[in-house]
Amino acid sequence: MRNTVEQLRRLVREAVTSRRRRVARRFTNEIGNPIRVVVEETRDTGTNAQTGKTSSFDALKLVVIGPTSTSENTLTLREARVLLDCLQRVLEPEDRD
Repeated sequence: MRNTVEQLRRLVREAVTSRRRRVARRFTNEIGNPIRVVVEETRDTGTNAQTGKTSSFDALKLVVIGPTSTSENTLTLREARVLLDCLQRVLEPEDRD
């Protein structure tokens, strides 16, 4: 699992900290399935839940594609940074094995 964790961590970090517009990786997960992960910069719009105001913002689109499912999420840059921090905190003890 260590390679998968490191690959995902590196992919999110590259997308958040670099000037690249798109980063993609292919790998085989722990159960032998081919997986493709794509992170790309984008612009999105969202509505503030409290004020109802609509705003445009810089964002990251995260897509994970496997043989039986696809997951797609659009995150604000702050959300992406918090997600990266959470992943590092949760997965860090595993890397020590």
